[in-house]
Amino acid sequence: MKRNFWFLAVLICLIAWAVLFPAGAAHAVEGGSGVYALGLVGPQAGIMPEPGTYVGYNLYYYKGDTTTPVSASGKVQIPGTGFELPAQLTGSVDTEAESYAHIVTLTYVFDADILGGRPGVSVWLPYVDSDLTLRGSGVLSLTGPLGGTYDIPFGGRADASETDIGDTTFIGMLGWHAGFLHYMTTLNVYAPTGDYDKNRLINAGRNHWAIEPMLSVTYLNEDVGLELSGAAGITFNFENTDTDYESGDEFHLDLAVIQHLSENFHLGFVGYAYQQLSGDSGRGAPEDFKGRVYAWGPTVGGMISLGDTSNLYLKARYYNEFDAKNRLEGDVWLFTATVNF
Repeated sequence: MKRNFWFLAVLICLIAWAVLFPAGAAHAVEGGSGVYALGLVGPQAGIMPEPGTYVGYNLYYYKGDTTTPVSASGKVQIPGTGFELPAQLTGSVDTEAESYAHIVTLTYVFDADILGGRPGVSVWLPYVDSDLTLRGSGVLSLTGPLGGTYDIPFGGRADASETDIGDTTFIGMLGWHAGFLHYMTTLNVYAPTGDYDKNRLINAGRNHWAIEPMLSVTYLNEDVGLELSGAAGITFNFENTDTDYESGDEFHLDLAVIQHLSENFHLGFVGYAYQQLSGDSGRGAPEDFKGRVYAWGPTVGGMISLGDTSNLYLKARYYNEFDAKNRLEGDVWLFTATVNF
């Protein structure tokens, strides 16, 4: 009898581990975050560059965590008998994620006119280095045939890391300006070119296509150096055919309030808002499960002349996230360097 009890205890612990860890913590959208890197568009969001070729590098660093409560109930059959005992699992999963994305960009702006605006195209290729840690703890309550309850505490940890090429983004742009007002429409297409394995806890690629129309606007009063910028977009995700899972549609808004102290230096504040518009669907998707987060922080930037025709544009931003729901909450550090030719 004692041997059967410990066998059952181990069995229940294994069941609890399986309940807690395959999907990780409860995050909206598959993988815990969308294809768009929040905060990536900020100062001068609506300004279409002058005609020419631009090469850029973006360092996007994110570190966040969350704690998700877990509760499940069911029945467990005692091995070698016909008895089924009620079992109740209560616990939590702590998720910690850290990621470095090195994003290389190539942009070409045409010296042409389409619908009164200037067109351009861009390709973005990320190299991603990510780490994920899951910690689970809780109590299994087992009710015996005579009504007695046995509480079995448990805990465990799972770690994963991935370093590889991420998904490629193809962007089409069309921009206009009128006086102090600049505005631009873009269509982002996310292609599943990154490394992916459905059996891994974390992946560099998402293994699904996505399209994203965006509208960016900048008010820049050069007389006083005041800039107000905003960029809004909606991400439409397609199904991950390996997991039969489709993330819901996502809305994101990047904002910036900037003071240009000279032609070559500016500082101010940036922020972003994210709200999932529709719940995920497909195998294992919770009903009407949506993510949300907000962030804000400082920014600084400037321009260094490299000669008669080339310039080096530098921007640095920090975002502190708050009021997150169904997703991680943390901090973003973003550094951008762009050279025109």
